[in-house]
Amino acid sequence: MYPCARLFAFALCSVTVLSPAISVAQQSVRPATNPSTSDPAARSLTIDDALKLGESQNRDLAAARARLKGSHADVERAMAALLPTLNVQGRLIINEPEVTVPFDQRVQTFSGLVQGGAVSDASLALAKEGKLQQGALTQALADYCRNATGANRDTVDSLCQQLINPASQLGKTPPTTAELDAMLTSANPQIVIQPRLQLDANIVANVPLLVPAAYPALQGAKLAYRAQERQLDVTMAQVLQSVATAFFAAAGAEELVAARTNTIEVAQKTVDNARVRLQAGVVNKVEVTRAELALIQAKQRLLESQDNRASAYRMLATMIRQPAGSFKVVPPPEPSTEMGAEDQLVDQALKSRPELLSLDLSSRAASSQVTSSWLRYSPNISLFGNIRLTNATGFAGRSDSYSFGAQLDWQVFDGFARDAQRHQFEAQRRDVELRLEQLRDSISDEVINARRNVITKRQGLVTAQRALQMAQETLNLVRLQYEAGTATQLDLLTSQDQMDLAAVGLAQARFDLSLSLIQLRRLIGSPLVG
Repeated sequence: MYPCARLFAFALCSVTVLSPAISVAQQSVRPATNPSTSDPAARSLTIDDALKLGESQNRDLAAARARLKGSHADVERAMAALLPTLNVQGRLIINEPEVTVPFDQRVQTFSGLVQGGAVSDASLALAKEGKLQQGALTQALADYCRNATGANRDTVDSLCQQLINPASQLGKTPPTTAELDAMLTSANPQIVIQPRLQLDANIVANVPLLVPAAYPALQGAKLAYRAQERQLDVTMAQVLQSVATAFFAAAGAEELVAARTNTIEVAQKTVDNARVRLQAGVVNKVEVTRAELALIQAKQRLLESQDNRASAYRMLATMIRQPAGSFKVVPPPEPSTEMGAEDQLVDQALKSRPELLSLDLSSRAASSQVTSSWLRYSPNISLFGNIRLTNATGFAGRSDSYSFGAQLDWQVFDGFARDAQRHQFEAQRRDVELRLEQLRDSISDEVINARRNVITKRQGLVTAQRALQMAQETLNLVRLQYEAGTATQLDLLTSQDQMDLAAVGLAQARFDLSLSLIQLRRLIGSPLVG
C-alpha cells in the first residue's frame, strides 16, 4: 500500500492499492476540476486581496455588524431617560345620556322688565309735569358717569346716558313682542356638562431635571456598546484567520498538484525506459507492468490532489463571496519568521487582544450599572406641562385648558426589586472580572506555545526542503544505477515514491508554517500578513 500523506487541516490524502488488472481506460486522467484553471482569464488573487474581500464580503462579518447595530438600541434606551417626552392623545367619546345643567332666569328677567317699565312710565309722567328730580344716589352715579373715561366709560355708557339725560329716554319706542321673547329666551341658557359626542385632545410634555440613576446607566450602556465593538474585532480576526487558512490551503493544493504532475512525468519516463529495455530483451514483461502500475497510481494521486484543490478553491470562494473559477491564488513569498522575545510578545498580546479589551469594557459597564442600581433609591425631579382641548366646556365655557408645574417622584419601597437588580449586576461584574483574569493567563500560554510552534515549523520547512533535494538526488542516482544494471526496478520505483512523499511533505511544511505564523499574529493582536 502506498503510504498516506496528511495534507492541510481539512483534507487527508489517501491512496488506494490498485489491482494490476486495471483497464487501459482507467489510466487516462480526468480533466482538472479546479475552478481556477477552467477560466484562462481568471484574475490573480493575493493573500491581501483575499483578506480584504473577506472583511467586506464575508456573511459572518456582515451578520456580526448587524448585531452590533442592534446592540446600540441599549444606548438609545438609556438616553431616553434623560430626554424630554411629548405625548399627544386624541379621543372620540360617545356619551349616553347627554348631561346639561339649566340656568332659568326668565322670571327674574321678566320681573326686571316690569319694574323697569313701571319706573320708566312714572318717570315719563313726572317729566311731563316737570317734577322729575334726581336723588342723592342718582346724582352721585350721574357725576361718576360724567367723569368716567376709557374702558369704564365704554362699559357703563348706555346706563350713563339714562342717568345724565333722562329726558332723552322719554317717548322711547317700547320693545316688540319678538324682542321680549328673545330677551326671555336668552335668560334660559343650557350649560352642557357632558355632550353626547365628545372630542378630547391632550398634549403632555415632561422634562427630566434630575434623574440620578440615569447617568451611570447611560455610561454603562455606552461601555457595553464599546465592548460589543471589540467583540466584532474578535469575530473579524477569527473570520480573517479562516480566510487566510483557506487561501494557503488553495495555494498548497496548487503546489501539490504541481508535485503530482512532476511525479507523473517521472513515472512516464520510467515506463518508456522499461518498454525500450523490454524490446531490447534486457528485461521481462513484469518490469514493464510494474512501471505502468506506478504510473497509474501516480495519475490517481493527481486526481485526488485536483479534487482537493477544487474543494479548497470552493471553500475560499464561499468565504469571500466570489464566483468559483473567477480567480487563481498567487502564493505569497517565503514568510518572514523573525519574532520578538516571549515576554515582548506576551506584553503586546495583553495590550492588543480585542478579547481583553471587550471584557475590560464589560467589567466597567457592569460597575456603572451597579452604581445606577444604588442611585435608584434617590428621588427624581421633572417639569411637566399639559394642554387639553375639548368640546365639553362645562362651567368654564372654554374649549382649552392649561397646566404646568414641577414633579418629584420618590419610590421609597419597591419590594426589594432594586436590590435584586443590583445583585444581578454585581454577579455579572464578578463573573467578567474572573474571566478577564483567566483570559490573561490563557493568552500568555497561547502566545508562548504559538511562538515555539513557529520555530518548530520553520525547522520543519528546512527539513522538508532538504528531504526533497535528497530525494531528487537519490532518484537520479538510482536511475543511473538501474540503467547500468546495478539497481533493480523496485529500487527505482521506491525512489520515485520517496520523491513524491518529499514533495508532499514540502507543501505540507509550507502550509503548516504559514498557519503557525497566522495563528501567532492573531494571538498577539497583529495584522495577519506583513
